[in-house]
Amino acid sequence: MKRHFTDLKHVRRGLAWSGLVALISAQHAQAQLRELSTDRPDTTESPYTVDAGHFQIEAEIASWTRDRGDNETALGQINLKYGLDDLTDLQWITPTYSWADGGSEGWGNTQIRLKRNLWGNDAGNTALAVMPYVELPTGDEDFGAERVQGGVIVPFAYSHGEWGFGLQGQLDRVYDNERDTYHWEFMGSATVSHPISERCNVFCELVGLFREGQAGGSEYSFNTGVTWMVRDLVQWDAGLRLGLNDEAPDLMPFLGYSTKF
Repeated sequence: MKRHFTDLKHVRRGLAWSGLVALISAQHAQAQLRELSTDRPDTTESPYTVDAGHFQIEAEIASWTRDRGDNETALGQINLKYGLDDLTDLQWITPTYSWADGGSEGWGNTQIRLKRNLWGNDAGNTALAVMPYVELPTGDEDFGAERVQGGVIVPFAYSHGEWGFGLQGQLDRVYDNERDTYHWEFMGSATVSHPISERCNVFCELVGLFREGQAGGSEYSFNTGVTWMVRDLVQWDAGLRLGLNDEAPDLMPFLGYSTKF
């Protein structure tokens, strides 16, 4: 009987040690995740990918656009990312539900993207990625193109001390519903960020959108906002996009949320 109790003690100790090892391993695995790096809230995307086997959610909870007296509200766009390997993630951007002055409302298009980091994912003060994408015509007529669209995005990041800098070039093949034709668009952006506290950053950004031919002219905007890291791997953001010429929307405040698990 004494031997039986002794064996039980060994079993209980073994289970306790196993649980402790599992807990430490889980915490260690969490600690090994890269810092949260998001494509939002600025237009310039991040060149860093999601850790292999992990998910990341980036949501634009709400935005409101004012353009030459017309108003449009959008809710619920989500970018769901999954890390395929140490250098690649797959992204699915859900359609936004919008409604505008005049009573029109509906869903936007769905986008699928594949981001491949070329260097800098885990070391160095520079990073570069390439991200081809395809946009599917899942939206309603007033809020999405009626044909498949696509393009490629190339984001670059550079860090120096507490300062962060980003550049991006993007080439798109875009369908115009009214003209029933495709045209090319090129977008370039530059952003800079700096911490204002231990968990808060502020950013400023310039964006230029250039359209081929007479497809609507060029747009220029200035964007600014803050990100607040509530805890590791959980971030809120808020900001404002301001049009700098008549072709760009006048004003767009926004609110967003991001997390990784």
